[in-house]
Amino acid sequence: TERRIMLGISTCWWYNKVDQADTIVDQVHEFGLDGIELEYRMTQRMYLDIKTRLKTGPPVYSIHNYFPIPEGYGPSQGSGNLFLLSSTDPHEYSNALKYTIRTIEHAHEFKARVVVLHLGTVDMPGSAERLSKLYATGSIGNKEATVFLDEQRRIRKAARHQHIDAVMTGLERLNQVAETNGVFLGIENRYHFHEIPDFEEIGLILNRFEGSNIGYWHDIGHARVQENLGILRPHQLLDAYAKHMVGMHIHDVKGLNDHLAPGQGDIDWQEIHSRLNVSVPKILEINAKKASRKDLIKGIEL
Repeated sequence: TERRIMLGISTCWWYNKVDQADTIVDQVHEFGLDGIELEYRMTQRMYLDIKTRLKTGPPVYSIHNYFPIPEGYGPSQGSGNLFLLSSTDPHEYSNALKYTIRTIEHAHEFKARVVVLHLGTVDMPGSAERLSKLYATGSIGNKEATVFLDEQRRIRKAARHQHIDAVMTGLERLNQVAETNGVFLGIENRYHFHEIPDFEEIGLILNRFEGSNIGYWHDIGHARVQENLGILRPHQLLDAYAKHMVGMHIHDVKGLNDHLAPGQGDIDWQEIHSRLNVSVPKILEINAKKASRKDLIKGIEL
């Protein structure tokens, strides 16, 4: 019988390591994994190579926007944030829609279930450096950190309206394209405080698009970093939104360092497992500069 775990791996594992489609597909089988996520750092040439190879290869569970790297951009520029759907600049916003639609069409071509989306940012002063210092000094949860986070939440809420409006308008259009192509859009929780969506905004989006092809994509590592910084309560995202989940990225975290193989960091995987939705794809999103092949294999076993 078919394995129901639906455990796959992102092609980010091979970034700057190999650029041969055969190697990627063969190693997915070697690792004993069920499928693959095609990621935004894939060039047009690599896309054409892997397209041919995947006709007899593992299923494509998901594609991470923007895929492949848009024309005019080099391999190092591939990013889920290349164009922001939250942008108030008409040219950037138009490109965000155009290239997301192209990714959705590729997902349909590969019979992938989900396109993973970054939605953008709120234009506000950065808080990452201050939060990192508070974390490094063990001050998260203390009065100084609580006051700072409350202040940042007020600033973010006051500055977010035009960006959230842009996101909602864009998602209306993209949802129509996704429904036509039989693809789900996975709204991914993010790493930084100023990135969209935060906890509340995930709920706003899911309520607005209830019953549509828009769902929640849970990134375990991003969630843990925000929990470590005091932005989220432990497991707050999964407890609230697991029933809306269309997929997840799996990686471990040590402090604020993410994209480790499971077992390299401090995440309690039993706690995660008890909250899992079995029927959605789970994609290992591991940075090959931070994890060895041995680490990855141990992580897959875990």
